[in-house]
Amino acid sequence: MAWVWSHPKEDDEWGADLDIRLCPPMKGTEFLGDKRLDPAIYRPVFKSKTGLKKFKKLHCPPMDGTTAVDAAWRDIILKFVPEDRVQFLPIRLIARGEVCDDFFWPIVMDRVYCIDPEKSVITQQIKDETRFFIFGVSKFVHIPGCLGKLHLARDARMSSHLLVSDQLKEALSATGEDSMFYRPEDVVTIDTMIAKKAASKLN
Repeated sequence: MAWVWSHPKEDDEWGADLDIRLCPPMKGTEFLGDKRLDPAIYRPVFKSKTGLKKFKKLHCPPMDGTTAVDAAWRDIILKFVPEDRVQFLPIRLIARGEVCDDFFWPIVMDRVYCIDPEKSVITQQIKDETRFFIFGVSKFVHIPGCLGKLHLARDARMSSHLLVSDQLKEALSATGEDSMFYRPEDVVTIDTMIAKKAASKLN
């Protein structure tokens, strides 16, 4: 099964925000690409009003909706994913003035067609004779076996959709954190949040 790696539960309560002013000239979505970035040039910076101690208790802390991992999770991932198929880009966290360089952005090189466009409920897309990109989904349905032999990949049509195999998910969850892993039908999207708010107003 392909699990979805999304926001950890702590995102709802606290976390760090990407500080564009302190970042090198890069698009906020470059970490979703499939090309290695030069760490001497690219060093994303996050800032938080939450103390550093809280972040360092987690292997995958809340970082502005992105996927951030510590060295322990990096090493686990590398047991399943070849080094040439994932880059761990160092990021900087400034938490209440304390500076931490212990976390990384995994830049995932592999792409698979996992979202079933016929069975999923797609709300935003670009589709013509040459392109098919997905930007909004209110209900995800995966194509069975879409990951194949891979353990970590992004969807070819929706690069923000990060996929994890059963085996890798189990290995990472064994460290005591698993709130960021979702079955496709349980993924909380912007569309579903808007729908829930609209429904609550009617009740």
